Amino acid sequence: MPIPTVKLAGKDGLMQFSWVPDPVGDEVAFECMLAALKAGSNTWSTATFYGMPPNPWANLELIGRFFKKYPEYIGKVQLVVKGGLDNMMPTNDKEVNRRLLQKTQELLGENVPIDVYSPARLLPGQDVIEYLRPFDELRKEGLFGALGLSEVNANTCRTAAQHYEIATVEIEISLWNYDQPTRDVIEWSKETKVPIYGYSPLGRGFLTRKYKKPEDIPEGNFLKDIPRFQGEAFYHNLKLVDVLDEMANEKGLTTAQLAIAWVLALSPYNIPIPASTNPKRVTQNAEAGNIKLSDDDLKRINDILAKFEPKGGRYPKEQSGVLML
Repeated sequence: MPIPTVKLAGKDGLMQFSWVPDPVGDEVAFECMLAALKAGSNTWSTATFYGMPPNPWANLELIGRFFKKYPEYIGKVQLVVKGGLDNMMPTNDKEVNRRLLQKTQELLGENVPIDVYSPARLLPGQDVIEYLRPFDELRKEGLFGALGLSEVNANTCRTAAQHYEIATVEIEISLWNYDQPTRDVIEWSKETKVPIYGYSPLGRGFLTRKYKKPEDIPEGNFLKDIPRFQGEAFYHNLKLVDVLDEMANEKGLTTAQLAIAWVLALSPYNIPIPASTNPKRVTQNAEAGNIKLSDDDLKRINDILAKFEPKGGRYPKEQSGVLML
């Protein structure tokens, strides 16, 4: 069951291969995936819903095609699959999740292990011990290797770990998302040595100036609905990027590398999972695993963050009720 120590994982990159209005083709996606593996990023996180309507299975189909073309990598990649959603609503229904897992296995290929399965979100107001029980029962049946958590707070992690063996926790960690609940989960992870997959360490491309203005975000992209990417908040948040760009330039780094190195510096159990559909950037991001920030660097970043308060929520308001439960 143990998850191996890795420098970087490729979850958000995989998501962007399929859960966008204009997905890249297999050739580009496979090149990025191979670049990630070559750089040592051998833990990938995907989901049963990483596809644009009407096909939520697009990401798993892509991974299945990858392993069919490159069977030599079967068993060399740790796959973390998020599920537990029915019509994008959280559910712990055992038979629903059984079907999700069976479909996942079918798409990946019968010889490709599902190493970790995590409920993508918990249902508000539910007892976490009872909520996770059906998932653990499916694990005991052999449908997947280990149980993970996603978008949870430290109290939930602590309670769950007292009753179940938790393999991974996935939360957002970035230079524009480092609030107290995030810090608390990181501290819990340090105590228990349960690794954290820190998703969106580049702020969904915001910290790398992928979009210069709100209008640059393509129609149909879910970022259009995220408050931090809208109107006045967008331009306010760019002030943080201005300062980070300056520091990165001084150190001879890209801002992406600075952001990733910072997440790694927070804890030896943090695994940042940056996104890119560019093979060169995949390699460049992976190189951040070798960057060591000094105490002065970290103090400077802390001072920057202490003076900056991001504007806008990181998810649409209607989704806020299922965040960090």
